[in-house]
Amino acid sequence: MSVKEKKVPPKLNKYMHARNPYRTPPSFKKLASVYPEFRPYCSYDVGGKVHLDFKDPKALRALTTCLLHQDFDLKVTIPDDRLVPTLPLRLNYLLWIEDLLMHAAHCETSDVIVGVDIGTGASCVYPLLTARKLGWNLVATETDNINFTAATTNVNNNDLQDNIIVKKVDDKTVLQGVLDDADIQKQMYLKKKEVNDNNNDDDDDDDDDDEVMSELNNTPSDTPCKHTDGDDNKSMKYMFDFTMCNPPFFSSEEETDSMKKSKKQRGEPISSPTGK
Repeated sequence: MSVKEKKVPPKLNKYMHARNPYRTPPSFKKLASVYPEFRPYCSYDVGGKVHLDFKDPKALRALTTCLLHQDFDLKVTIPDDRLVPTLPLRLNYLLWIEDLLMHAAHCETSDVIVGVDIGTGASCVYPLLTARKLGWNLVATETDNINFTAATTNVNNNDLQDNIIVKKVDDKTVLQGVLDDADIQKQMYLKKKEVNDNNNDDDDDDDDDDEVMSELNNTPSDTPCKHTDGDDNKSMKYMFDFTMCNPPFFSSEEETDSMKKSKKQRGEPISSPTGK
């Protein structure tokens, strides 16, 4: 390989999770026939094949929102200058988490699974996909006002408020003050209790449930809930199953450019960078 010759990036399909539906690429032609808002970004070759300009952020936004609706019945709006999620990679991440929970003997079909998405972004894509595809529940944190408003709107527009809690936090908050939030704890506890009650006819724990609920109801939302390891203390609250975030994060455009230059073996990106 000559000095000037660039290494071609590997095809991502072979790295996709076995259960990822995008191992088979979507049909742009079908998408264009169903979604008028997608058509302006399509071009056609002499053989009638549809092509998309992945360097155009508007084309990426149209592709993502149309696929979310077509494949997951999700109505999502992504504001300009906000991150446009790549669905195959997002699904890979969620399916890997599902595998980890299964391998840890932690995930059963009857379980209520609750995770935390740190920095959910405007699209709120991980919680939406998780709720719709896997039936899990997520607490989504966000520091940016525009992202928070857009994420909340996307959750409400899909009627997934019972599965997703979007929490506005300051830029110094990661988990503290989120997991212990009394309102969040109450909602998660009630979900777990509902499923347990449906799967178990044993009423021996009713008194314990009443005691925990009484404490949750009497705890102000801005007061952290107590957590203890002792079985004799009824203040033990809901334990979350996993946390996740969407790396990488850069503190500046200069840092992003530096990272690009350090990866000399990579080819040019095939899609336009988006995000805030």
